[in-house]
Amino acid sequence: MKANLILADDHQVVRQGICDIISRTADLQVVAQAVDGAEAESLARTVMADLLVLDIALPQRRGIQILESLRADGISLPVLFFSMYPASQYVDYVKRAGAQGFVCKDADEAELLRAIRRIIAGGKSFPGNLSAVSNTMAGEDAFKALSRRELEVMQGLISGASILDIASVLGVSNQSVTTYRRRLLEKLGVVSNAELIALAILHGYR
Repeated sequence: MKANLILADDHQVVRQGICDIISRTADLQVVAQAVDGAEAESLARTVMADLLVLDIALPQRRGIQILESLRADGISLPVLFFSMYPASQYVDYVKRAGAQGFVCKDADEAELLRAIRRIIAGGKSFPGNLSAVSNTMAGEDAFKALSRRELEVMQGLISGASILDIASVLGVSNQSVTTYRRRLLEKLGVVSNAELIALAILHGYR
């Protein structure tokens, strides 16, 4: 009997790639696909499956929110996060939230299949030796290291404000805001606004 997988990712090329990999196996099958977080949670609650392969950054409802909601309602469906975001930033957090595994999207086919099978067999699959890195790069201490002005710039970026708008609100130059942005990205170990927003939301910043 094949194990049933639900696949949740907003990129069609990613879903198709995973489906192609799974289709070549004798013990796994994708039984449902979701393109956003709302659909992913609905499928997780209604479809009989052995594993939910879940992206962190989904429209409408983020992967972490889905996991927390499922666990809060006593739903124990195993969850494997398959994400473009660095494992060093998220592994500790998704472990605490109740996930069974984390695989980066730059992993090869064999690594993804090992993780899937290990979790279905009742185990867990997380990259090793990342706790110390995660605590340094993405833990609360990293946010505490931000200056008041860097926090203000971060909040502006999270809200979707432009560099020009943030500069106007704070009464500083555009160049100053750009400098603060660069510094806070370096301190948090992220390289883009998208990664900054995802990480900040995970740590309770809205």
